[in-house]
Amino acid sequence: MELSRFFSKAAKVGEIYNLHHFRLGWQKPEYRRLMGNELVYPPSPKVVEAVRQIADRLNYYPEDPYTDVELRAKLAEYVGLPGRADWITCGNGSMEVIDLLYKAFLDEGDEILISTPDYSPYTRRVPLYGGTVVSVLPVDADFNYTLESFTSKITSKTKMALVSRPNNPDGHQISRDLVRGLCDTGILVAIDEAYFEFGDSPVEDLLDEYPNLIISHTFSKAMGLAGIRLGWIIARPELIEAINRVRTPLNIGLVTKVAAMAAIDDADYIRENVRRVKEDREFLYNELTKFPGFYPIPSQANFVMIRVENGLKASQIYEYLLGKGYITRSFVNARGLPGDQYFRITIGTHEDVLGVLKELRNYFEENSLPLQSTSVSERM
Repeated sequence: MELSRFFSKAAKVGEIYNLHHFRLGWQKPEYRRLMGNELVYPPSPKVVEAVRQIADRLNYYPEDPYTDVELRAKLAEYVGLPGRADWITCGNGSMEVIDLLYKAFLDEGDEILISTPDYSPYTRRVPLYGGTVVSVLPVDADFNYTLESFTSKITSKTKMALVSRPNNPDGHQISRDLVRGLCDTGILVAIDEAYFEFGDSPVEDLLDEYPNLIISHTFSKAMGLAGIRLGWIIARPELIEAINRVRTPLNIGLVTKVAAMAAIDDADYIRENVRRVKEDREFLYNELTKFPGFYPIPSQANFVMIRVENGLKASQIYEYLLGKGYITRSFVNARGLPGDQYFRITIGTHEDVLGVLKELRNYFEENSLPLQSTSVSERM
């Protein structure tokens, strides 16, 4: 029997997203996880205690996000929009959040502008809903974009634009003026602020000005709660209502809710972790500039992506670091990142940063590559 005849159109065009790097991280717990842009610091003690206290009630269903005003009100306060719980809905991590946007707003034949390179599930999921991806390329090697980069791609079929701010995988942050310009076009504008705590000038205040603006967030980065899977969307109530119509009921678990609320309540813990990451990000970036053939991209996120030249291969550097116990990411012929030129390092502890820099020095020395003096012993 030919079972493929039962497949839906979505199943026929869909791709399996191979998260092998996370598998590797769990198989090798002794390795340093510098590949997934997770926070290396453990959850706040307040989060651990909140989860412990709810453990004996896990036999009950959680409240659905649609009626859970308590959770949504807490999220609204976190981004400086108190009293706007009806502007928020939740998803099971950023991946479901993106799917919810596509389910709610994409129809067969619609086009969506996506900055390139991008977080790969953005583009992988579009065909499932009948949409077409229109890639928007940066104007220079530092992954800067202009408004014209986007507006020149708009057609009568364009429904939406989707941009990370800061962007994954390069860390660049588009300007507020560019966000305004996109909103002025009248299409839906979705801004993924997964890394906004590590950058500056969030755009939540623009929601009052632009009813076509949608902003998404996650607890997987600065909050250090990638394991609980919570993403959320902020938009005008009419848009939120449409998203809730296509959202799976009870998609947020009880542990997820209590962990998220406890994390928000421990603002000092969040601020301190963000401070450490930003400090080590700048330190790593500055040190990487001293390696001949390395061109780190200025980043407003919790990682640094490096372009390699002078005959260097990103995949070889990745394999070398892996052999030394550091899991990073290499991008070989990835969308918007041609060739074997790019690899990325998530900011870990300061000891992680020093360790990676030490191994990169060793790689250069073992391969008889010229190397400038670096200061990897600083800030020990």
